[in-house]
Amino acid sequence: MRWPARVLFGVALPLTLAAGFPAAAQTTSAPDAETGDRAEAYRLFMLARHLEGEENLDGAIQALRDASRLDPESGEPLAELAGLYARAGRETEALAAANEAIDREPANLTAHRTLGLSHAGEAMSREAKSEDVDLAIEHLEQARGTVVPDLQVELTLARLYLRVRDNDKAIDLLEGLAKDQLGYAPSRLLLSQAYEQAGREEEALATLEEAVANSRPNYQSLARLGEMYERRRRWDDASAAYEQAAALNPRNASVRQRLAGTLIEAGEAARARVVIEDLLEMRPRDALAWRLLAELELDANNFDEAETAAARLIELEPEGLRGPSVLARVFERRREFQRIVDTLAPVLARALSQEVRPERLVTLFDRLGVAYEQLGNSEGAIQVYEGAVALMPSDVRFLVRLAQAYVDADRDQDATQVLGRARVANPGNLSVEMIEASLLSRNGDVEAGEEVLRSVLESNPDDVRAHLALANYYGEHARQADAITVLETARGQFPAVTSIPFQLGAMFEQTERFGEAEQMFRVVIEQDPEHAPALNYLGYMLAERGDRLSESVALIERALEMDPHNGSYLDSLGWAYFKLDRLDLAEPPLRAAGDLLQSNSVVQDHLGDLLQRLGRDDEAIAAWERALNGDREGTDPDVIQRKIDDARGR
Repeated sequence: MRWPARVLFGVALPLTLAAGFPAAAQTTSAPDAETGDRAEAYRLFMLARHLEGEENLDGAIQALRDASRLDPESGEPLAELAGLYARAGRETEALAAANEAIDREPANLTAHRTLGLSHAGEAMSREAKSEDVDLAIEHLEQARGTVVPDLQVELTLARLYLRVRDNDKAIDLLEGLAKDQLGYAPSRLLLSQAYEQAGREEEALATLEEAVANSRPNYQSLARLGEMYERRRRWDDASAAYEQAAALNPRNASVRQRLAGTLIEAGEAARARVVIEDLLEMRPRDALAWRLLAELELDANNFDEAETAAARLIELEPEGLRGPSVLARVFERRREFQRIVDTLAPVLARALSQEVRPERLVTLFDRLGVAYEQLGNSEGAIQVYEGAVALMPSDVRFLVRLAQAYVDADRDQDATQVLGRARVANPGNLSVEMIEASLLSRNGDVEAGEEVLRSVLESNPDDVRAHLALANYYGEHARQADAITVLETARGQFPAVTSIPFQLGAMFEQTERFGEAEQMFRVVIEQDPEHAPALNYLGYMLAERGDRLSESVALIERALEMDPHNGSYLDSLGWAYFKLDRLDLAEPPLRAAGDLLQSNSVVQDHLGDLLQRLGRDDEAIAAWERALNGDREGTDPDVIQRKIDDARGR
């Protein structure tokens, strides 16, 4: 006798065949003949379904037990009983009945279904053992025998395949469901996950986009879509997905954090601020929201507000690393390098004593080392980078930083040794070869240094950095014509790279080809209107020549909008005002530049000229003496000494 299947697509079939059957009290009578017994068993089987629908659980159980006794060769009554127990939440009895059904009928789909779904509940937990997962998969695979797929079985099995990373089986199963338009949204969401897990990124995104567009999206699918856009740096699309997810789940902090972050990346500062402020109103102690607010204020050059937000983050996470790192970024933008050292040095020492994972300390090592470099403290930088290399011996970036710090400290032998280690870790690294060329040059072998960089360029013709490295080397050795040749060739190969016309402009300016220099800087600014170095360089060049001084001021002010504490830009602005004879406007930026760049001879010379014009000869002499004791780059020490002598004579 064919026993009816209980469930298709997880929904009970109508029980029309059971209507009008007698009550459970009459179930004990049975025909004597074998055929009669089986017929009675079938009647009891259908009666049990009716009784369950009437919420007569005990009667249904008894009917199925009687049916099982009357037809001892069939496993279906016991399988049905197992499902009944499972629906009633009686897990132990459900498993026992299902196993008994399989003992009678090893291929019974209903029993395998019950066992598979039961074990799947355990298999999906975090504490699940591999044998739980294997057992669930084994039973569910044997439950897939119906002509029309059982959607609950199919989707549960697909999730288990994904858990064990059997991506091929998951994709094969889910593509079948998707093709038949079964379980449209869930099957496609899982299929997208399977593609992604298998490394088929574009198919994953296309499948998820289709699922979201053609069905009613839920919070999880929209959030995942936002993450996929975010990984592709499609900030507008990501923020749109997160915004929809936030509308469906307004109290979820995570999606609001992601929304704020993508809005910041998309340049939507005003919208990001609204999201962050709403989030902080909802959760005043949300550390990530405070970090996002600090970053937002930092991007807007609101340094005091950024510092306040970073301090609040440190208060919320006194042992954390995010707050000090953000605060260091604020100090970095304000060129307050000693404050970076004072902030990060104790944090890094504490983290090292607590054996924090090295990868979490990369930013701290990086910012602290750079701060020491900017302070001219080579030994401090060396100590930081040596610590980083000890923790991460194969990290080329810190090997390169350490080698450069050794060079700055005149420890050439140590630098050479570290460069050898870096070559082993990353053969052909351009930064390594650039330091090697620099070492050869300062030891008198300029041609050998050139050969190193020419060889790098020949080996890496498609790497724009190789072209720039050789051109810079020529520029450093007064071979601007050779540098220009390299850069013009590179410009044809890399027309979209702004660093090439910028360097060309610098080389043209150094060879007094001012018209061509201006043309190159304007090319850069046209490609990138916020290219602060090009705005400043062009503005300073015009100021130095006394040409179009009003435009010079406007260009430099645009650079300062993006980097208001840049000492070089402040010097340029002050010098332009000096050329305009606006000494009242020249003094604040030149003084600020002098405070920031005390060893920069050009800056101190400019400040001295201003102070002398203001009639403050003693202060002017002090500035010129700093110029003589500084780097002396771009200045004539004899000219500066004559200024000092003239001022003293007055």
